[in-house]
Amino acid sequence: MATKHRPAKRWWGIGTLLLALLALVSAARCAITLVYLGFEYSAEVNPIATPASYYVFTDGGGPPYTTAAVALAVAMLAVLVGMTWAGVRMAGRPTMLYTVWSMCLLLAAIFPTDNSPNIETFGGWVHQFAGAGILALLSFAGFAAAPRLAENPSWAPVVGQLRMLSAGAAVLALAYLLSRAIEFIPGMVVPFGITDVDGALQRMVFAFDIAVIAALAVHLVRVSVTTLRDKAEAWTADPAARPLER
Repeated sequence: MATKHRPAKRWWGIGTLLLALLALVSAARCAITLVYLGFEYSAEVNPIATPASYYVFTDGGGPPYTTAAVALAVAMLAVLVGMTWAGVRMAGRPTMLYTVWSMCLLLAAIFPTDNSPNIETFGGWVHQFAGAGILALLSFAGFAAAPRLAENPSWAPVVGQLRMLSAGAAVLALAYLLSRAIEFIPGMVVPFGITDVDGALQRMVFAFDIAVIAALAVHLVRVSVTTLRDKAEAWTADPAARPLER
């Protein structure tokens, strides 16, 4: 039995292209900001040992970090809407997981972590739960979305990339959680004497998350441009499709 695809929206082409470009610009904004913060505030926030959320406690690092998190959430939502407009069957788990992941980014930006060894405030707990969602949900969303993309021949080329990047993010997220667990086990020894790599692992997860969004957005650009070109060729070849001259 053949799979029925959702019909593309009327604005499929220009609208999806604009959303794809918004996603790419927003994801690039996040990546550039995180690299900048890593170099500019390396003396205050060790990028190997300390999670990126501690930039909010530096002098001037809070606003760039917060806007980077918001930009990444915007990038994900833009590419999600664009894919839906393009006719990809995203309803259900993929949309729910991608949306909740974006909301976790916003919550983590709104509620900073506690600047202490222990979580002592409501905002700190919200940040911790949102951070757990950021680490886990994008990978689950990618695995849920891959079969939907495979249904559509125009999206099949990006399925392998999505699965690979989602799996990479999942492995790094698990490594991050294990590294945090090690901190609470007295006497635990990590090979090579490296015991505190939380910051590096978290930033690597962010890098894979940004790569997932970029891969989807770049492919959305490709299919949008192809659709616009096909429409232009059809308009040129069929005089009846042109608007009446006044």
